[in-house]
Amino acid sequence: MEIKIPDETKIPLKNYLLNLVNETDEKESSIYVNGVGHFIQKIWSEIAKNNWRKLKVRKLISERLGIGHGGFYDCKNGKKAISIQTLYKLLLLWREFCNKNNAELNEKWDEVYSINFTLSTHSKCQKTILPKFLSPKLSYLLGWMCGDGHLKCGNERYLIKISEKSVSQLEFVLKPLFNEIFNVKSPIFKRFGRGYAIQLGSKPIFRFLTQIVKVEVGKIPSIVKKMDYTNKKYFLAGVFDSEGYVNDSNENSRLVISQSSREFLEEIMKLFKEVDVNFTGPYFNRGKLGVWYTIQIRKKTEIIKFASVAGSFHIDKLQKLKKLVDKIEENWNR
Repeated sequence: MEIKIPDETKIPLKNYLLNLVNETDEKESSIYVNGVGHFIQKIWSEIAKNNWRKLKVRKLISERLGIGHGGFYDCKNGKKAISIQTLYKLLLLWREFCNKNNAELNEKWDEVYSINFTLSTHSKCQKTILPKFLSPKLSYLLGWMCGDGHLKCGNERYLIKISEKSVSQLEFVLKPLFNEIFNVKSPIFKRFGRGYAIQLGSKPIFRFLTQIVKVEVGKIPSIVKKMDYTNKKYFLAGVFDSEGYVNDSNENSRLVISQSSREFLEEIMKLFKEVDVNFTGPYFNRGKLGVWYTIQIRKKTEIIKFASVAGSFHIDKLQKLKKLVDKIEENWNR
């Protein structure tokens, strides 16, 4: 079964480059920009044009940019990537030596953002791109991560993981999504327990998810408030596919979303209501694994509405949902 999530509609994300870095980032732990050599040449040419005689180049580069003279020229010639902090410091020099104002500085910084650059770390790990638009594909992935993702960092190690029982869902939906959105290859691992997992160790992607779109498992990120109707639908579909299930039995047909956080489910119910889909709950549950909550849809008209509005992009759940909808419509037509 081929499952495709569209690219439209797209909502631009404002220039977030500086928000990818922390004050504690040093040379060895910075995020680096690849593919901006031409821009650096242009800026440096403007700085040097009318100031060459008074510029003490080596000292200026060392003290103000925090980079060696040879290393800077390698960045300028496109042989090396440049850290986000150093690139911004270069623009601060440009503002000072070329008598520019803050508005012109911001305009130049946005010019950097518009370049088709890639990002990496000092260790020259796999280069990645980061999205500059909020799209249905990204919204779906954010919904999945909020529902059942795993994000962890420590000692300059970064972990992005999605666990899933269905290897087909990882192979044919989630792995291609990571590749299309971030231009990375995400390997699939067999877990020690049940199921499989996609696992990445990319610092740029981790920082994007946690510091730009602010993903937290079991919480609704503030960016959801900026979503239009289309992106909100795909976000909710991602939540359902990660934490929901379809019961298509004759006597107890229903759609259910489970979570340990009651507050999370209450917020999800509100978001579904905004797209005119009504869940009931949350309901309290206790079992061997502890306490959890559920919200659900039992009403047949609401199940059909859910299928047409949000639906599922999960290889197994989509088949069960279609089977349930077909059964409901068949009974109505008798």
